[in-house]
Amino acid sequence: MKWYPYGHDFGNAEIGGVTVINGKTVSLSIPTAFAKVDTTALRNLGVNVDQSNVHVMQFEEEEAAYAIGDLALQQAVEVYHGRGDIQRYASRFSLRGLLTIAATLIPDAEFGIYVVTGLPAETYIKNAALRSAIKESLDGTYTFTLNDESTPRRVVVELATVVMEGAGALIAYNERSSNKMTESAVIDIGGRTTDLYVARGQVPVVEYCKGKPVGVEMATQMVMDSFENKYDRPLSLFESREIMHAYAAQEQGEIARYPEISSYGQTIGHYDLERLVKEAVAQVGSEIVSFVASAWRQSDRDAVAASFKPVLNIGGGVFYFYSFLKKRIPHLSRPDDPVHANCIGYCTLAGRLLIRKVQTGSATSSSNGSAANIRIF
Repeated sequence: MKWYPYGHDFGNAEIGGVTVINGKTVSLSIPTAFAKVDTTALRNLGVNVDQSNVHVMQFEEEEAAYAIGDLALQQAVEVYHGRGDIQRYASRFSLRGLLTIAATLIPDAEFGIYVVTGLPAETYIKNAALRSAIKESLDGTYTFTLNDESTPRRVVVELATVVMEGAGALIAYNERSSNKMTESAVIDIGGRTTDLYVARGQVPVVEYCKGKPVGVEMATQMVMDSFENKYDRPLSLFESREIMHAYAAQEQGEIARYPEISSYGQTIGHYDLERLVKEAVAQVGSEIVSFVASAWRQSDRDAVAASFKPVLNIGGGVFYFYSFLKKRIPHLSRPDDPVHANCIGYCTLAGRLLIRKVQTGSATSSSNGSAANIRIF
């Protein structure tokens, strides 16, 4: 059986996964949304569950199948996302998301994944027991089907370690320095939280590692509230997500159009939708900047993060709030793939640990007169 290093990020807005296949790093993110579905009914309705952007998984021992990601948002009014529940990191839903993305990226019918995942800095520091709970919930051998495929998959999951979110990005994008006094920093803006991480050398600096429940979803909720107040009907989660994505794409210079949204037969103009988003993003952006400035203020001259190098901005919130932070932290930078920045680092660390494990196992096996029966990426 072949083993792959794997970085797993069970965010409260997006589930991310990164692995290495034939020397190439591959990644995938899908919305954190789960809903029970009837695959037969979906096919009868004309939904093709074999599409690449559709994700339906079912454990062999369970009767219910779950739509995950966009399909869940499209087909269900209420979805599971686990927001506000810190135990979601150690839940069956985290495992479903992990296996779904891994099996989408890796075509093998049977494989093993050596996993590194992360927790927000404050949660990591204050809740050591959760790390053990995550390992207990993820470790194991699982048989399941993906997108109603005829042959079940068999995947072995082993959790290598849990690290602080932010550490992954520094592993992936920060050049190692021999200076033990160098302080490297990460601002990770996700769906519901903004997490700050600072390491001196490779050791976290606890006083600078903080979190605040503010992120893209706060701006999204503001848009939804403003829309309902103005047009007297609520936006669905899917509609609001499409509106926010259109705004983010345009901010990156991409060609994107807002979705066609109507209320009582009247189409809402794209300008009106954009105005709602801009107002919400500006309000949340100012709150994020204020949080970062107060947490990393280093002088009475308003020096913010002045001694840190680099200062990385990662997470999906980069597409909305980077410009606000850049005005306050001129040396702020963003990686090419901010969404998967942590996951790429997790996967890199998982690869190192997996190689070390195989080498140790091979040495042990050789001393016993047998070869280690394991292949890696």
